[in-house]
Amino acid sequence: MSGIGVVLNPFSKKYKNDPNHLDRISFIIGDKASCKPTEDIDDLRRVADEFKTRDIDVLAISGGDGTIHCTLTTFLKVYGEKPLPRICFLRGGTHNTIAASLGVLGNTEQLLSNLLVRYHEDKPFKIRKLRLTKVNNEVGCIFGLGAVYRFMEVYYRGGTNLSHFTAVLMVMRTLSSMLVNGKTSRELFQPFDAEVVVNGKKWPFAQYAAFLTGSVSQIGLGCKVFNSMLTRTDCFHAIGMSLKPHDVFSQIIPMYSGKGSHHPGLLEEPAQHIQIHCATPQPY
Repeated sequence: MSGIGVVLNPFSKKYKNDPNHLDRISFIIGDKASCKPTEDIDDLRRVADEFKTRDIDVLAISGGDGTIHCTLTTFLKVYGEKPLPRICFLRGGTHNTIAASLGVLGNTEQLLSNLLVRYHEDKPFKIRKLRLTKVNNEVGCIFGLGAVYRFMEVYYRGGTNLSHFTAVLMVMRTLSSMLVNGKTSRELFQPFDAEVVVNGKKWPFAQYAAFLTGSVSQIGLGCKVFNSMLTRTDCFHAIGMSLKPHDVFSQIIPMYSGKGSHHPGLLEEPAQHIQIHCATPQPY
């Protein structure tokens, strides 16, 4: 066996709030050469080269959804045609949406300890396939335009105060603004012109308030908006909204619970390939 390689983001909330956490992780894994904190993308690329040379069996990632996105993107580029090792998510971020969607629960120390025990005792792993989406040569599990991007942009303005409570509070403020068509909701759901082609078929909307895709079931805070991902791993779930804020409000409950929406201003379907042609550049 070629061992386990651990990549962790020392800037994630868990490590910034508890500087001794890194030492505990290194102690648990034993071989400190297998535990690699990464300061930037160049660091991550060097770690990927090392782990590829060592031919590790398992890549364990400690950090949030952004850490997973950066790590998998970099490792896929470095590994090239060589298959990636098995991937284990150790959580460690603020929300851990991808890990939660896959049923990965517990704290980083527990998850790492369980991984090491099963690996060294040669016990079988429960394996789940995860479809990644590729956008501009980067891979991830969740993608969003319009209101999705703007919501995250406002959320991250909180700086060091990011937490579940901060996110829930922002959601509640947004929902309240939707009820009265307030300024906050109008700014978040400001439409953009775009032509969207899903699975070779052009969607009928000319304007979108939001467009989002996911290869995991959740978009955050337990919201199972990508309901087809509860049972499928061969595609990703695409959603396009051409709705006013108060119309979005009426769809929150069915979408949150994973039941989907039947509003004519909202389209969704499992997808293999998507083309998005925006009239003006859009951040995502």
